Amino acid sequence: MKDFYSVMEKGEVGAADYYEKKRETVLETIAPICEAFGITEYDYKIVGQLEVLWVEGTGIDCTRNSIAATVKSLVHHIASRL
Repeated sequence: MKDFYSVMEKGEVGAADYYEKKRETVLETIAPICEAFGITEYDYKIVGQLEVLWVEGTGIDCTRNSIAATVKSLVHHIASRL
């Protein structure tokens, strides 16, 4: 199983681009999971300090979550819809 706790961008990330880098990393990480379940509508939006994972029109609050916690939220969402 992939170690989602170790998914990170190498190098320095300043405060100005932290959220953009996090968004890119979250989307890259969840893309294969969404593909496997036929989910085509997903996004990770950050407004101010609010972080929301959008999956097929459903918003999941992921504020201050690690990438691993965001993946778990996605898997829980998928499991609850089966």
